[in-house]
Amino acid sequence: MNIGIYNRWLHTQGGAERYTGVAAKVLAADHDVTLITHRPIDLAALGSRLNIDLSRVRLRCVEDLPFDLMGPLTAEYDLFINGSHSSYVPSQARHSIMFVYFPFLGMHTWDGRLRQWLGRHLLRELSVPQFREGFYAIQELGKGWYRWSAGKAVVEVPFAGWRRDIPMQIVAGSFRPDGWAPVPLRISSGGRVLAETALQTRTGDYENVEFVLPKDCIQDGRARLEFSSETYSGRIAGIEEHDYRQVGVAVAAVRSRTWRYYLYEIVFERFFPELGLRLHGIPENPSLDYIRTYDLLCPISQYVGDWVERAWGLRGEILYPPVAVSDFQPGEKRRMILSVGRFFPQGHEKKFPEMVQAFAALSRQDLVGWELHLAGGVAQDSLSQEYFQRVKRLAEGLPVVLHPNVDYATLRQLYSHATLYWHATGFGQSETRYPERYEHFGITPVEAMAAGCVPIVLGIGGPAEIVEHGRSGFLWRTLAELQEFTMAAVSDAAELAKLRAGAIERAQRFSEERFAQRLRELVDDVVCGRTLLDEPRKDTTP
Repeated sequence: MNIGIYNRWLHTQGGAERYTGVAAKVLAADHDVTLITHRPIDLAALGSRLNIDLSRVRLRCVEDLPFDLMGPLTAEYDLFINGSHSSYVPSQARHSIMFVYFPFLGMHTWDGRLRQWLGRHLLRELSVPQFREGFYAIQELGKGWYRWSAGKAVVEVPFAGWRRDIPMQIVAGSFRPDGWAPVPLRISSGGRVLAETALQTRTGDYENVEFVLPKDCIQDGRARLEFSSETYSGRIAGIEEHDYRQVGVAVAAVRSRTWRYYLYEIVFERFFPELGLRLHGIPENPSLDYIRTYDLLCPISQYVGDWVERAWGLRGEILYPPVAVSDFQPGEKRRMILSVGRFFPQGHEKKFPEMVQAFAALSRQDLVGWELHLAGGVAQDSLSQEYFQRVKRLAEGLPVVLHPNVDYATLRQLYSHATLYWHATGFGQSETRYPERYEHFGITPVEAMAAGCVPIVLGIGGPAEIVEHGRSGFLWRTLAELQEFTMAAVSDAAELAKLRAGAIERAQRFSEERFAQRLRELVDDVVCGRTLLDEPRKDTTP
């Protein structure tokens, strides 16, 4: 069977990329497997970095197109697997599977539903354009924004109740290097050419293209404007080394010269531009239609699966990530608590400051002679550097050791010597409003457990599925519980030994071997013709 596995982020070599790579390795044992991405990458180096044998896997580098234009690529494969986070490519393959690391969220709260309703009403009444197929994601330029077209693209403009010709204005630029030839742009509707021009090559400058939209181009309260232009590659032009897109023209605005749109400009462009930008994300997201082209969704945990059902109304089959548990072995245990994760204040913040404060309170009382070790990457951006310095200041004068940008060999040693493992991602967040800020699965707790660390983890999100409270570790909700369970573990040697044995045994249930077995079962189900999106989910709790 010819299998294509897509991941646009392979070059980042992160956790989702390892998940994708292991899937490729497993399926390559019996099938022809190609990893598909947009940037050239050394496959052997990738395998070495992620500790995966990819020798039987091919690599294919393709143009970076808008997702809606990538469907024909998927049709080349008997089985297409989308392993790329937040990349909603519509599948035209005979069979298809999507790995889901976390779903995009929409109307999952009452105020969110209210905002959606109000937003749609404003879009319709103020004739705000909606960018459809053939456009890349929004990019910022100064205080404004624009979207690149991909040569052929479509904008829909609502005109409910209008019965006359409408003056229109398009604000667009070629953004080619200075000295390039002007770029022809054609705007049409229903096969009728409305405007033709050639955009001059002035970097960062826009031009106004004005025309009249005939009233008979408005069908069912909407006008469909089709953009057509030549494309070029910023990479080939020497502008951006890693830009593999084929871009046409940069469209900053599609304006109807009516009082309704003038009102939109005054309110949402002049006074409240951030709200105006949000309005452009209100229309029905076509991504959900693209997702429904897949036979099977594979959330990486029950937690993610529950949110897939809640946010998308679809069911999936859980496929837990493959953890290289055999890489981690217990060593000589010390009076040491470990936590691993990036030093970064946004997204999946690991809550290192809260851990330091909780540890400081314990060390002043009963946890004498113990150390807290915090290990993880520190990027060069200002937010990461400031966060690391904040943690460092909090740790001054305490038995707290920081390990920035730790290498894999050192990390394995830390796991082997640590007695306890703390995990706090998501602590203090709202489960309802910000579910994406909790740990979606939790690879580092599993690695720690395999090395004989007793995990004491926040009891929300993926880690709550990994750890069995009282058998292979503890689940906590408050810092007081974190401190309480820590003292309970270290105060009783027999209990600590029991928990350590339970943690090591439990970790094996998330091994690469378990992943391989489960993946093959799911592929067999899909290839045999079962469409699993709306079927009741099997109980796959380890």
